[in-house]
Amino acid sequence: MVEENTTSQPENTGKEKKRFVSRHLSILPNACTSMNLVCGYLSVVMTSQGEFLAAGWLIMLANIFDILDGRLARLTSVESRFGAELDSLADLISFGMAPAFLVYTRYLEHDRVSGLVVTGIFVLCGALRLARFNVTPPSKHDVFQGLPIPAGAGILATMTIFELQFFNFMRIPAMVIPFVVLVTSFLMVSTVEYPAMKKTPQTSNKRRFAVLLVLVALVVNPPMTLFFLTWGFALYGLTFSLLRNALLLLKKLRRSHPDTTPEAK
Repeated sequence: MVEENTTSQPENTGKEKKRFVSRHLSILPNACTSMNLVCGYLSVVMTSQGEFLAAGWLIMLANIFDILDGRLARLTSVESRFGAELDSLADLISFGMAPAFLVYTRYLEHDRVSGLVVTGIFVLCGALRLARFNVTPPSKHDVFQGLPIPAGAGILATMTIFELQFFNFMRIPAMVIPFVVLVTSFLMVSTVEYPAMKKTPQTSNKRRFAVLLVLVALVVNPPMTLFFLTWGFALYGLTFSLLRNALLLLKKLRRSHPDTTPEAK
């Protein structure tokens, strides 16, 4: 009996140590998620004070924290339901409400009714996108269904940053803004597939080289790099989806209308 008790003690001690480490490591990703939320809140405050450039950069900073919290959760193996729910709540503020409020205040406030409707659709589609993501099993093909809400927020934020950084002497035409917001909203709730790059188990040399190039470009010219990254990512999924559907349509047409030309005698 004594021997059995002594052998069970190291096992219990090992389990307690794992729980202790897991409990404390979970602070890291949750801290990044909290900073994501704080950046979203500060962006709203900056927008209300007319500091649109700072508001846009805070949304992009929230994007960085959102990337970090997922990476840290996977690296430390402390992914939890609590962290996922907290992440969704933070994303809705930082990538739903904050960019919508920024665009409304900066571009659409002159026409309150249509401005509120357009930006309200963006917030609603962002919430639907997050809810669908939470209840959808992970894809076996490492893809997202619909444009991720951080990327959608990045489109609106970088549009503002790009304008203020490079075209401060002119404004984007007011009629263009609702179109951009509505298309982005549609992409978030669409079935267009986007690569889930953070789900890839291995990082190839090509990807490391691409990441290095992006980092260099960010150091050289952050506004332009972020603009082309976010808009390019959105257009990438949309373009390939349209091409894929066009090819499928052509195949169906060929099957339904086979070549009935009689053979030459």
